Amino acid sequence: MKRNILILFSAAAIALLIVSQIVWVQQLVERDKQRLETELKQTLESIVAFCLSKQVSGNLDNLNFEMKPADPGTIPQNAVIKGSFDTKEYSSDKNLGNFLVGVFAEDLLQENKIPLEPIDSLFRKEFAFYPEIAAYSMSIEKNDSTMRDRYVGQHARTVLKDTANGVNILIPIGKTGKYRYHAQVVFRPTIFTQRLRSTVAFSAIAIILISILLIYQLAGLKRQANELEAHKHAVTGIVHDLKSPLAYVYTLLSVFEKNEPGDQKKEMFSRAKARVKYLSNKIEVLLSAMKSKDQSLRICREPYNFTSRCREIIEELRVIYNGKDIAYSIEPQEEVILSADPVYFDACVRNLLDNAVKYSGDKPYIRISAVGDDRYIYLSFADNGKGIAKKDQKKIFREFYCADKSSSLKNHGIGLAFTRRIVQAHSGKITVESSVGEGSVFTILLPKKISEKYGTDKSIIG
Repeated sequence: MKRNILILFSAAAIALLIVSQIVWVQQLVERDKQRLETELKQTLESIVAFCLSKQVSGNLDNLNFEMKPADPGTIPQNAVIKGSFDTKEYSSDKNLGNFLVGVFAEDLLQENKIPLEPIDSLFRKEFAFYPEIAAYSMSIEKNDSTMRDRYVGQHARTVLKDTANGVNILIPIGKTGKYRYHAQVVFRPTIFTQRLRSTVAFSAIAIILISILLIYQLAGLKRQANELEAHKHAVTGIVHDLKSPLAYVYTLLSVFEKNEPGDQKKEMFSRAKARVKYLSNKIEVLLSAMKSKDQSLRICREPYNFTSRCREIIEELRVIYNGKDIAYSIEPQEEVILSADPVYFDACVRNLLDNAVKYSGDKPYIRISAVGDDRYIYLSFADNGKGIAKKDQKKIFREFYCADKSSSLKNHGIGLAFTRRIVQAHSGKITVESSVGEGSVFTILLPKKISEKYGTDKSIIG
C-alpha cells in the first residue's frame, strides 16, 4: 500500500512538473504575442500617419485652404467647416501638420484616393518581425463598408475570413470618425515558441531525467522492501521454530528438578527453567510485534530493577563466555528502578552488555552507571574493547550494518538497531562515544518526567 502511494505521489510530481512547464511556456508565448501586437500597432500607426501626410502633401495643389482666425459670426451659413485648430491647445500630437492631415484626409478618403500599396510596402520593410507573419490583410473602411482591401500570404482570404483570428489593428483616419485603417495579422503558430525551443528542450530533458531518477529510486525502494519482507519472514519463521525446542527444554528441566534430591541442583534447575520461561515469553512478544501492522513496539511500562538485572545478565554472560575473565562495576551500588517494559528493555541492556563482553578481548571490564539531572536519566555502559571507528559510529545503529566484516565474531547487524528502536519506544535516545583501541561508551537517555510519573526514579534522585 505504501509503495503504491509513493508511486502515485511520484507520478503526481512528474505530472505537476510537466503541467508547470506547459503553463510556463504558454505564459511566455502569450507575453511574446502581446509584445508583437504592441510593436505591430506602433509600426502601423507610424506608417499610416506617414503615408497620409505624403498623400496630403502631394495633393496640396488640388486643396484650397486659408489659415486665419475665425469669428463664428462672420462664417457664412453655407460654409463647409473642415475643422478648427486652437493654438492654446497646441502639443506635440496636436501640431499643425497633424491637423492638416486629419482635415484634408477626409477629402481624399471621400474620393477614395488613398492607396494601400505604399502602406504595405513600408510595412514589409519597416516591421522587424515581418518574417514571422503567416498572412495579413489591410483595408480602408468607411463605417462598416470596405473601400479598399489587400490580402497577402498563402490562402490569406481563407485564413483571415474569421476576424477573431490573429491580431486586429484599427487606426482612425480623419476627424469625423467615419474612416479607419484596419489590419488583420496572423503570426505563424510555431514562431512564438522558436525563442523558447532551447529552454523547453532543456526542461523536457530535465523532466525525463527526474522521471528516470524517480523510477530508479522507486525500483530501489521496492527491492529493499522485498528484501526486508524476506528478512522479516525468515526471522519470524526462525523465532517461531524456537518455541518447540524451548518447550522441550523446559519440560526436561522440570523432570530433572523433580528427580533431583540435592537442594543446590534443584535451585539451579529452577533458575534455568525461569530463564527458559522468560525466553519463551520474549519470543511471544516478538512474534506479536512482527504481526503488528504498524511495526511499532508496544511498550508496557512496569518497575524495572536496572541494577539487579545488570548483575544477573553479567553472571549469565560469565557462563556463555566461560573463557573470558569478566569484571565489572556498577554505580550507584543501591538498586536503581526505572519505568520500562521489562521484556524489551531487558533485551536492550542484555545486548549492550553482550557486545561489551564480546568485543573486549579476554579480560573485559565493564563500567555501568546510572545518574540523573533535571531532564534525563543517563544509563552508561563503558567497556575496554577495540573501539569503533569514527566513520562507523553513525552507521552501527542501521539495520544489518556490520562495521567489521572481516571479524571472526558473528554479527548480523540487528542488535544495535533493535536496541535503538527499544530506546526510542521509551521516548529516549542512545548515543555512542568511542576511539579505536580505547573502548566504547554507550549512553541511554530516558526522559525523567516519565519516570517521575510512574514514581520509579527515587534512587537516582536521592
